[in-house]
Amino acid sequence: MDYINIPGSTNEFYVLFHGTGGNEYSLLSVIGDIDPNASIISFLGDVGSGSDRRFFAPLKNGKLQRDDFNEKVNQFLKLWDSIKPTDSKITFVGYSNGANFLLGLLEKRQDIADKIVLLHPSNLDYTFESASGTTIYITSGATDSLSLPSESLQLSKQLESYFPATKLLWLDSGHEISNEEVAKLAVYLGNNVKD
Repeated sequence: MDYINIPGSTNEFYVLFHGTGGNEYSLLSVIGDIDPNASIISFLGDVGSGSDRRFFAPLKNGKLQRDDFNEKVNQFLKLWDSIKPTDSKITFVGYSNGANFLLGLLEKRQDIADKIVLLHPSNLDYTFESASGTTIYITSGATDSLSLPSESLQLSKQLESYFPATKLLWLDSGHEISNEEVAKLAVYLGNNVKD
């Protein structure tokens, strides 16, 4: 899996996973707005190309193709173990297909990052085996027709059972990353949470 590495001036490290049809540059402006001094590793999905590019095979009848999905997760974890930064606070950020891929990583390794940001994920029957103190933020749009709000709520409840520091951020938007979403994430990721 190809990736770009952008060094920053702090010990904050963001690891990015784009949505379907995106690329390694898709989420850079989002992180630039959240933490312009952070270091970044951004991955390029290696399944399909152009508008079909993604991190794992397309769903079949609304379900993960589990053999392919697990293989892609295992391949990534092997790569990650060889390149992961040390002595840094690590936040994984995934949008749509990238968020779904992150959930596969959490199935295998609950403590892979300090924080996980799932932007518009889908509830695809994930199975978690042990608890973790990892902080998870999930965003869901009220008019999102791809990642349904009801499924986001179910997913957040499932995650709370294993990751007690899970928070669902409701947005008045569809299946896109809005300015409001980025602004809220900047507050949450900056540890300035106001409930």
